[in-house]
Amino acid sequence: MTKKLPFKQVKRTHLYEKVAEQIKTAIFDGLLEPGDSLPSERELSETFGVGRPTIREALRILHVMGLINISAGIRGSTVREIDLTQYLETIREQLAYLIHVDKQSIQDVWEVRKYVELGIAHSAARNATEQDIANLEQLFQKMEECGADIHAYFPIAVEFHQKLALASGNSIFYIIWNIFHDILLKGYMPILEDLFPEGPQRLLNSNRVLLTAIKSGDHAAIERTMEIHAEEERLFPKDELFQTNRNRRQKE
Repeated sequence: MTKKLPFKQVKRTHLYEKVAEQIKTAIFDGLLEPGDSLPSERELSETFGVGRPTIREALRILHVMGLINISAGIRGSTVREIDLTQYLETIREQLAYLIHVDKQSIQDVWEVRKYVELGIAHSAARNATEQDIANLEQLFQKMEECGADIHAYFPIAVEFHQKLALASGNSIFYIIWNIFHDILLKGYMPILEDLFPEGPQRLLNSNRVLLTAIKSGDHAAIERTMEIHAEEERLFPKDELFQTNRNRRQKE
């Protein structure tokens, strides 16, 4: 028996969607820059050959997308600074979903994260300020105080790597790393004892070496340390991670 799905007949694209798409393209192509005012509703209506209600709906869509600000008065709608974080947030949500439903995606995400964190570490070795190093040392001390408690250790370790991304001085590195933040916590936390039955000691040791290498600017040591991290994760195959997560969700 075929499953009954909530699909509906496809309708032709509404005019306001076509208007919104053209304005969005003009913004992405740089024809409209942040701070620029859009033509008035009347002018847009004449340009596109549609009624004002169509223009208003198109502008509403662009506002919801975060591309324009709509305000009453003479100035009307203006182009916003495009916020990269809102698009990366969408990517993070998609990855968080995929890591729960597709084991190949798990492999892909971990592979990307490995190289992102390697780049972050090298960048932090070049750019970290004294305050950055102090913050990292404070977090490392908190990790040491967790002893054998992997559940207490792991969120602090995630924050340690988040602060490391911030210390890179590269805002894109920081934004991209944050894509992995929820995935790490949601993917690992329920199965930490399966992943690290001996506790956090090996992870702690590798983070100690990593912090020392960053402070001294030893890029060769950074390479070796990040390879140790990757090796530790390979000790628990991602197929098992996927199956463990799936089994846990089925019991919930």
